[in-house]
Amino acid sequence: MKAILTLFSLFLFAISFTGCSKNDPSINATRLRIKLTDAPVLLISEFNVDIQKIEISTTDNTTSDEKWTTLDFQGGVYNVLPLSNGKSKQIIDQFFPAGVLRKIKITFGNNSKIKTDTGEKDLILDSEIKDGIIVEVNENLYANYITSIMIDINAALSFYESNGNYFLKPVLRVFPETFGGSLKGYALPLEAEPAVIIVKDKDTLFTIPEKSDGMFLFKGLKAGEWEIAVLSASSLGYRDTLFVDSVFVGKTRELKSKIVLKK
Repeated sequence: MKAILTLFSLFLFAISFTGCSKNDPSINATRLRIKLTDAPVLLISEFNVDIQKIEISTTDNTTSDEKWTTLDFQGGVYNVLPLSNGKSKQIIDQFFPAGVLRKIKITFGNNSKIKTDTGEKDLILDSEIKDGIIVEVNENLYANYITSIMIDINAALSFYESNGNYFLKPVLRVFPETFGGSLKGYALPLEAEPAVIIVKDKDTLFTIPEKSDGMFLFKGLKAGEWEIAVLSASSLGYRDTLFVDSVFVGKTRELKSKIVLKK
C-alpha cells in the first residue's frame, strides 16, 4: 500500500508448522518466517527502517505464563518503499515451538533515515520507543499449519519534525494475514499519479498504485462497506472520485471496472 504523505510498512510473520523426523530439532515446532512489505509515500523516495531486534512472547497449551524469546535475527536497515501492493521481503526463517503468540516486540536502531527531494534526514529515536515497541497479537500457532501476522507501520505518523530534527516514533497496525478481506483495483491514467485512500470507521489506509499498470491492493481489511477515494494532485487537472464498495471475510474484492480519472 502506498499513500499521499503516508506509508504503510508491513512486517509479515509467516509461521509454518511442519512434521519432521525423529532427530530433527523442528519436531512439533513452528517455522517462523518474517518478511517486510510496505506502501510507499509520494514525498519520500526512501524510508530506511533500522530494525535491531525482534522478540516474541508465547504461551504453551498447558500454562498461561508468558515466555519471551529473541528470534534469530542479526538486525539491519531496510528500505521498505519498494515493498508495496503485495510485495514483501523475508527477514527471519526459523523453527519455534507451537503454542500461542501473545506479543511481538520490535527494537529499532539509530540508523533509520528518510530520503526526500532535499536529501537524507536522520531519524532520531523518540524517547518513548528506545526500549522497543510491544504489539498485542494473540494468535494460535497450530502444528502443521501456516500462520501469518502482518505488522503495518504508518510512516506518515511514524516520524515527526521538531526544531529542525526528525524523530522516529512508529505507529503500528497488527493483524493475522487471514484476517478480514482484501481490496484490489486499478487507478488510471498513470499520468494522473493517482493515490488511493480507503476509510471505514476509525481506519484510514493509503496507497499509491503500481507505476506500471495502476494496480493497488489493500490487505487485512474489516468486512463491510469502505469509502474509496482516488485522488490526483490538483496541479495535474484531474478530478477526484469517491465511491463505496464492500469487503468480505476471506475474499479479495476486485473492483470490476478500472477507475479512470477525468479532466
